[in-house]
Amino acid sequence: MDKVENALPLAEELAAVAASAAGLLLTGNTVSETLKLITEAAKLSFPDALGAGVTLIDVNARKTSMAASDALVEQADALQYELDEGPCLTAWATGQTVVVDDVAADGRWPKWSQAVAPLAVWSSLSAPLKSSGESFGAVKVYASRAAAFNDNSRRVLELLAAQATVLLEHAQTTEGAHRLSEDLQFALRSRDLIGMAKGLVMEREGVSEERAMQILMKRAIADRSTLRETAVSLVKAATPQGK
Repeated sequence: MDKVENALPLAEELAAVAASAAGLLLTGNTVSETLKLITEAAKLSFPDALGAGVTLIDVNARKTSMAASDALVEQADALQYELDEGPCLTAWATGQTVVVDDVAADGRWPKWSQAVAPLAVWSSLSAPLKSSGESFGAVKVYASRAAAFNDNSRRVLELLAAQATVLLEHAQTTEGAHRLSEDLQFALRSRDLIGMAKGLVMEREGVSEERAMQILMKRAIADRSTLRETAVSLVKAATPQGK
């Protein structure tokens, strides 16, 4: 039997534990340790995994690796943050799971693909962290061979991402998780503003939600501003004076 298929019961068990823990008042250590658990579960769920991690993106589009199973994950993520492109960031921006079968041959992120080559990352899988339909981060796994992830892999990671989201949302009300709570509140607060700007682009350009988010990101990069600043500018421009 495929090792990835064997991983599904493990992921479901861990998800059940995480869901149960989410009903408690979590301390900062509990949140931190649970994120580490989810990250480790993501790595263990895939036999060819080099490592896994959780990225959180705040109000200023600042990317932070909240949990990483290995230094390699931190390095691969740091390159995405530095170059402002890569599968994890695309999963966040589009709200869709991103599968990369062959990093070297994938043309979607040429700068990142070239920069990450020395790390021997052959494929990756990234699932967005979503709250109320909006993304505020992503969970990702990097693998040591091409085409390491299939449809079952996608289901496993999306399940873990959903449980991570539940835990992070509950962390907002936890005094002991104050720093993490602030980061998440910033991300979720900006979500509404960015959602408004995205709706304006969808209406004006007649494009899909995913395409509208891409347009916003490209405009922010071109203007050398944050995603939030770009959203504020668009919403202000669309608001009649005196309102």
